[in-house]
Amino acid sequence: MSYVPIFHLTVPAVWLAVLLAAAAASLIMRWVIGDKIGEWYWNAVPLYILVWKFSYILFSFEHFLDMPLSLLYFNGGLYGHLLAVALVSIYLALAQKKQAELARQAPVAWLLFFLAYQLILQSVENNWMEAALHAALLAASILAIRLLAKRTDVPTGLLLVLLFTLELLILSIFGPLLTWQNATVIFLAAVTIAMYTGFEKKGPIL
Repeated sequence: MSYVPIFHLTVPAVWLAVLLAAAAASLIMRWVIGDKIGEWYWNAVPLYILVWKFSYILFSFEHFLDMPLSLLYFNGGLYGHLLAVALVSIYLALAQKKQAELARQAPVAWLLFFLAYQLILQSVENNWMEAALHAALLAASILAIRLLAKRTDVPTGLLLVLLFTLELLILSIFGPLLTWQNATVIFLAAVTIAMYTGFEKKGPIL
């Protein structure tokens, strides 16, 4: 795991990538879909981060008791990640009933967030070839989704599936395909695209 010095602290690069990607995806979304991202996004992102971070106490309780300050440097690991993803998925399923914009925004936001996350993380870790491919796909995704506003005949759900598949292809080039990270991409892509498809049947929503 790579670390990044920030003032007098040294933090894992993945933490920095998550925070910067969350902010970047929010800014890009405003231009891509033409309106401000919903409140659901700023609820889901902190929910994931807090559960992932503080689940360290749950899964490493004895270590935490011995060294409480270890919470500053560690997180819940794989189990914490899975717990966070599960709770975020439940939140999205419940929130879409009250926030109509969630269904049309969620799959695009997840795609942009993950692409931005990979671009930032690989850049910090000096994996320039992989970073360049993520950057190219991010640019292509922004243009493709932006143009959907003018093309009502485009099957948006299939386009999103294609873009997620291309991202998985890039990940498989530089590492094993069967990983918890790739499984997370597939799972959240399936959940959010299913939400989008359900509302798309009511008419164009992007």
